[in-house]
Amino acid sequence: MASIASELRSGATQRPTDMSRKIRVIGSGFGRTGTMSLSAALEKLLDGKVYHTGTMIFQEEATMRKWGRLMNPDSPPEVSKTLLGEVLAGYVGITDTCGAAMTPELVEMYPDAIVICTTREEEAWWKSWSDMSGNAPPAWVMKIMFLPVPCFRYFPGSIHQMWRRLSKLYGFDKVQQPQDKGYITIHNEWLKTVVPPERLHFFSVKEGWGPLCKILDLPVPEEPFPRANEQAAMTELSEQIMVHVYKGWGSIIGATVVGIASIWLYLRNF
Repeated sequence: MASIASELRSGATQRPTDMSRKIRVIGSGFGRTGTMSLSAALEKLLDGKVYHTGTMIFQEEATMRKWGRLMNPDSPPEVSKTLLGEVLAGYVGITDTCGAAMTPELVEMYPDAIVICTTREEEAWWKSWSDMSGNAPPAWVMKIMFLPVPCFRYFPGSIHQMWRRLSKLYGFDKVQQPQDKGYITIHNEWLKTVVPPERLHFFSVKEGWGPLCKILDLPVPEEPFPRANEQAAMTELSEQIMVHVYKGWGSIIGATVVGIASIWLYLRNF
């Protein structure tokens, strides 16, 4: 089974084949806490597909638009849950920030699912997060960049709705993205207020199979715990996205040049 990281590198994600399967693990840990490694581990243990934030990027445009609607904090709760159920049909788990933002709904929708929050030291998490976000262009630039690219054009809007939702859930008085290392602690403490204690588990991927398998009451696999290089995977993902951006704008510019040249030749010979 292909890992999340390898799928992002290839620019294609595999869909579940058994659509009757349901979410068994809700990964409510924030991004850059080992969510790709957890995804790969869960796919091995649960023998099924796990949804990661990166999964949506290479799915059809309609799915990306659904994410924008379901994460919008102004959407009626039943609408958000209906759309979330459609997006997650056939998946056995979900991880990363988009899933974490929907934790209250997921806990209600899947009452038998275990909630696992991946943890990381504040300093290490903040360095990783700020390195990633610091290299990203402003939201308005991303909107223009992705405009000619199907699916990607809706990504900035979906992520904006995610920040709106999280800011509201945390009790912020305005939309706020991570500003310092303390943000991750705010998230983890918030989880304790919305997830029943008997269902909430904190786990560091540094601990490997043992604690995770104990949480899930499953045997330990006879293979190394997956250690996804999230930084490398995200770098390759960015490169994949830029290829699509260049192609999209190249087609528009090329068509524009041809159109102008055709008009010029027509007028010249008129």
